[in-house]
Amino acid sequence: MTESEFRNLVAHLERECDIAPGRYRAKVTALAGLGYAYAVGMLALTLGGVFAGIGLVASRHALIGGKLVLICGVAAFLVIRALWVRLDPPSGRRVSREEAPHLWRLVDKLRAKQAGPEIHEIIIDEAFNASIVQTPRLGIFGWYRNTLTLGLPLLQALSPKECAAVMAHEYGHISGAHGKTGAWIYRIRLVWMRLAEVFAQEEGWFDKLFTRFFRWYIPWFNAYSFVLARQQEYEADQASARFVGRTTTASALIAASVKGRFMAEKFWPALYAQADHQPRPGFMPHAAMRTALRVAGDSEDFKTWMWDALARLTTYDDTHPSLRDRLDALGMKPIVPTHPEHSAAQVLLRDALPRITSDLDAAWLTAVEAQWRERHNKVRAAQAEVERLGDANPARLEVEEKSRYALALLTLDRVNEALPLLCEAAEHARGNAETAMAAGRILAERGDDAAVRYFEMAMDRDGDMIPEATWRAMQLYEHIGNEALTEEWRARYERIIAD
Repeated sequence: MTESEFRNLVAHLERECDIAPGRYRAKVTALAGLGYAYAVGMLALTLGGVFAGIGLVASRHALIGGKLVLICGVAAFLVIRALWVRLDPPSGRRVSREEAPHLWRLVDKLRAKQAGPEIHEIIIDEAFNASIVQTPRLGIFGWYRNTLTLGLPLLQALSPKECAAVMAHEYGHISGAHGKTGAWIYRIRLVWMRLAEVFAQEEGWFDKLFTRFFRWYIPWFNAYSFVLARQQEYEADQASARFVGRTTTASALIAASVKGRFMAEKFWPALYAQADHQPRPGFMPHAAMRTALRVAGDSEDFKTWMWDALARLTTYDDTHPSLRDRLDALGMKPIVPTHPEHSAAQVLLRDALPRITSDLDAAWLTAVEAQWRERHNKVRAAQAEVERLGDANPARLEVEEKSRYALALLTLDRVNEALPLLCEAAEHARGNAETAMAAGRILAERGDDAAVRYFEMAMDRDGDMIPEATWRAMQLYEHIGNEALTEEWRARYERIIAD
């Protein structure tokens, strides 16, 4: 199913759900059961063949019975192996009850209030997010291990009550907020989506044959359950409001939106920009995060970002409704977030916070150290190239030198100087794909559809650049509002990634 087909289908299903919500929920429930019916049916068919073969052997038809046992036995084994998929559990810093009793006490309070399943473990990671991941021990047949994952940046950004609101929202998805059937559909929707990635990688002929049904089924179930999943976000917000109050839930939604943007657009870019000048980071991110958030809270950015978030509309790219729609559903008005006197990280983690911070910073440094060093060396090489060619007349440079000079300027973020040279080098008969793609990226970021010409040059010169160039052309036309060309390039991109 292509992305455009998915969007059109979901739009149709939303109308269907509005007209007859009860009938629609029943249809989704039946579709959810179809996946299990196929799995159980295939397993029963192969096991039935095994028992039939055993019966033939017992009735002195050893040759035929033996072959049937062998064939169906192998098939049953392959079916079980395909269904008993082991999904990787969430990764991060595990936190025990003894280490963070206040955090676990809040989880226990949530469970008592919402009457939901047990949380088996809590993980702290570096994402600005919170989630509860249900990892099935028995593949599609369940027996779930529930993991609450909390990002330390989120804990540093929110107050204890706002954090409780976020946790109550996440817990609402797996407790009674959607009703038993709704919670089941929510759970298996996420499991099927994770399994889709696994099934797509199957290589054996039987695995491909068996999982072919699921590769058809899962996208359709995703579309049908998408409408319910969006409704369930509102239901989870209501569960949060019952736990901490509407005001706190609304405050948490706004704070998460605004402070998440600060982390993505200000904090992390400023940290990684140090690689241009320093061979190692000048500070560790998690240790500096709380101070950075507090300073940012005194700027006008929070107010601007809040209104930007409120201007965004609900789309089909995500099951989460827009911030404005969620606040309207709660009956709340927007209020510019402030930084709490004591963060959720300080209150809920207490003495464990320094250890967790240190562990996450150490893991972060290990993960980025090689890329950091590569970026630092690349900038130094670009500076040397610019110094070497800086006094030359760019118009007299050979195309190869002009390309290197332009790309070096781009590495040093001297974009306005680099762009005309990139275009000249790309348009030369001996121009290369890298300069063409670089020129296209810059023009696309500026909303200039001349970028597509350079994307096409890059694709003609290097086939490896076709997926990126096609995707960027599609994104550009979508940004400037050309629906016809957006769909044309979307179709091209979907054909490419399907091959």
